[in-house]
Amino acid sequence: MTTAELSAPAPAWRRHLRGQSTSAAAVLAALLTILGAWQLAVVVGNRIPSPADAVDSLVSEAAIGELWHNLAISMNRFLLGLAAALIVGAALGVWMGLSKIADLAFSDVNAAALAIPAVIWALLTTMWFGFGWLTPVVTVFLSGLPFVVVNIAKATRAVPADLVLMARSFGVPRTKVLRHIVAPAVAGSTVAAVRFAIMSAWNGLLLAEWFGATSGVGWRSRYWYDANQLDGFFAWVLVFILLLVIADLLILGPLERRITRWRSA
Repeated sequence: MTTAELSAPAPAWRRHLRGQSTSAAAVLAALLTILGAWQLAVVVGNRIPSPADAVDSLVSEAAIGELWHNLAISMNRFLLGLAAALIVGAALGVWMGLSKIADLAFSDVNAAALAIPAVIWALLTTMWFGFGWLTPVVTVFLSGLPFVVVNIAKATRAVPADLVLMARSFGVPRTKVLRHIVAPAVAGSTVAAVRFAIMSAWNGLLLAEWFGATSGVGWRSRYWYDANQLDGFFAWVLVFILLLVIADLLILGPLERRITRWRSA
């Protein structure tokens, strides 16, 4: 085998397979870490149920139809609120990044929204909308929106102003400037915005369903908490954590690498 062959880049299929193996290893490592820390807490504590007890509770919940039913309800609420936060946040962030007036008008408000924890949004929406689907959806929206706005606005400000001015001086329409100049520049930050928004909004969803819903993952967690059945409570907490880990490692991570692959080209 020649030196040129040794230094040649790996085929695309091999790099893809290597990336998939890395993602699988990351998921396995994360799961083992969670289970190891949990088992250690079981040994140290005296009232913490074991992972086996939590899994048994999940099996029981699935057998009576509560697991998938409440999980589907929560996911529908979460996706609806997150989609609204991404659409509104992206538009507002780009506007703030391109317009000094918009930046002055909304930057302080967005900074204040970033400082408000998800539990406050959950309590406020419960008092505003009562028990129903609107409370968790609006909580997800309000919890995730500031993170989308701040990341998109920051990335838009980083777009070279000379490049935008040159495109405009050559008569390039604003829509094409946004599509071909601004959008590629903020693509990487968009994934970061989605990651932060998902974490905050998912916590907001759990709290909103805990305080102001009669269905969903948060409500079912509170059901077992009020019943003083820690195995059932920990079972739903496990579902909550695993969904975050899987979404981050299997969806957001590969998506970010794909969007920003031009940086290493």
